[in-house]
Amino acid sequence: MPDDRPIAGPARGVSPAAASTTPGGRPVAGTVQGAPRAAVQATPVERPIADTVHGVPPVAVSTTTTLVNRTGSWKYIRPVYQDKVAPCNQGCPVGIDIEGYMNLLREGRTQEAIELLLRENPLPAVTGRVCYHPCEDGCNRRGFDDAVAIHAVERVLGDLALASPLPPPAPRTWPETVAVVGSGPAGLACAYHLARLGYGVTVYESELEPGGVLRYGIPEYRLPKQVLARELERIRALGVSFRCGVQVGGELPWSALAEHHAVFLATGVHRSRPLGVPGEELPGVRAGLDLLSEVNHGLRPELGRCVVVVGGGNTAMDCARTAVRLGAEVTVLYRRSRAEMPANEEEVFEALREGVHFEFLAAPVEVMGEERRPEEEALEAIRASFDEEDARRSALRLAGLRCTRMALGEPDASGRRRPVPIPGSEFLVPADTVLCAVGEEADADALPEGLPRDGGAVAVDALGSTGLPTFFAGGDLVDQPHTVAYAIGSGKRAALGIDRWLRIRAGELGDGTDLAELRYGPAGNVSMTRWRGDDPVQRVAPLNEVVTPERINTDHFRHAERHADRQHPLEQALGGFDEVNQGLAPEEALAESRRCFNCGVCNACELCLIFCHDIAIRRRGDGRFEIDYEYCKGCGVCSAECPRGAMAMTREGL
Repeated sequence: MPDDRPIAGPARGVSPAAASTTPGGRPVAGTVQGAPRAAVQATPVERPIADTVHGVPPVAVSTTTTLVNRTGSWKYIRPVYQDKVAPCNQGCPVGIDIEGYMNLLREGRTQEAIELLLRENPLPAVTGRVCYHPCEDGCNRRGFDDAVAIHAVERVLGDLALASPLPPPAPRTWPETVAVVGSGPAGLACAYHLARLGYGVTVYESELEPGGVLRYGIPEYRLPKQVLARELERIRALGVSFRCGVQVGGELPWSALAEHHAVFLATGVHRSRPLGVPGEELPGVRAGLDLLSEVNHGLRPELGRCVVVVGGGNTAMDCARTAVRLGAEVTVLYRRSRAEMPANEEEVFEALREGVHFEFLAAPVEVMGEERRPEEEALEAIRASFDEEDARRSALRLAGLRCTRMALGEPDASGRRRPVPIPGSEFLVPADTVLCAVGEEADADALPEGLPRDGGAVAVDALGSTGLPTFFAGGDLVDQPHTVAYAIGSGKRAALGIDRWLRIRAGELGDGTDLAELRYGPAGNVSMTRWRGDDPVQRVAPLNEVVTPERINTDHFRHAERHADRQHPLEQALGGFDEVNQGLAPEEALAESRRCFNCGVCNACELCLIFCHDIAIRRRGDGRFEIDYEYCKGCGVCSAECPRGAMAMTREGL
């Protein structure tokens, strides 16, 4: 509408022609009253004081709104909204929309956050406890103050899911059935997703109870049994059947599974690799996995006062911390440096906190024995009567490990420097028990004949197919890191692969699946939600591109301290197998979700609307924003100010 305010007139003593000014406010060429042009140019003239109204100098004022000036015709580039991929999503071995559930939790939509999490992860209360959260390594907040505590938020949501009512049985939409051999994390994930896809699923397990490594390999101070039991109830509620105490390939031949249309192998690796040194057959030298299994079965074996754990992985840390709880003084022997240990840094820290001693750059050369005392010989009398080998072994007892110091030489095939023995550096480590934790391998004799192998692993394609008709494989059987999260991720990929394979065989699906479109970013795991095509989150021009740190505008964020997990007091932790890590309280998890940058996704923060000079950005009825390109002149301010890289500048017409 017209502006009725008075407008300042020309300065005194200046003709109207001379009142015009340049954009900088300087008078343009004109004539001062009573003086020729030459005089003005040659003689300095005192500038008159401008006639002002209320102290305001002359300014240009529009008599209408800025909407009259359609500045959109000026541009050759334009801003667009694009939902990209957060680096945590790509870094998650399970393949979870982490950013999505963080945003839902931030908005107070907790149940929707839980449901989004359960779409991809059947065991969030488990992974929230035992996953080593590689997702946090890529968190863009890491360079600002500290990564978001994703694992702790996932644990809270997982525990809330356990407290919720069990789901109804999944509708059976397909006639085919699938056999899953092994009920560890990979087998449970495959069974869960196949049931949700509409298949009949039977899980075969050699132990009397399901869970695999989750039940018998991970100590209870890390994963309480009641947490696993509740997760299993949810999988059973979907309609998955369990046949426990059945050894497939033993009393139940592989041919008996021919009634199923597909088979997923997830038997895990249960055979510990030997030390490969003289004397390892002596009593007291045992596999670390066997110890963990005994303890998880409720036994409390006698280990003696001094225990040596050989190895530097997560199994070694579990063995060391378990032995401490059984009353032993524990030394971990590792042939490389601490920086090169494959064990998770948090597990190493906890082992040190609990009193475990580490000998780095040291390797065993020989297991040493000594003559038994008379009372010990009497206890072994029966065993010694069998044969000469048993007699020889029974006459000795474990004394310790003869070790050598190591130096790091040239890199090996893994990229780590090869440890080389230092001549003349041998020393003795006393031991009553030696626990071998130098790696595990599958029992090849227990697998189907003709299964293709790649070194010590089963060879599979991107979706778990072995190439042997009907057989898929995953978990620790295949070539990938031996962690719970990677196992769950492989089970999900195999479920997708089985669904795709069965539907192609039935003539209901073409063989044109683009796996790149199913992944979170170029290197992430597949998304079951993308495969099903029923994403509950509204996306804006989705682009499968990972947001890098330079795309985050940290000027719009405040520093906020990361919430640390609560720990059981040390003296209480060492007194038994109660859970050590107590996680976060729900309100702390909510605060942690608010630390999330929501990388790559518009969360209606309004900064683009606020910074737009041309009023070209408007809010829609659904709370989202739209750009009116008739007024947008392509200045790029909105894209530059976007805190999370959810906008981009593109060429006009592209």
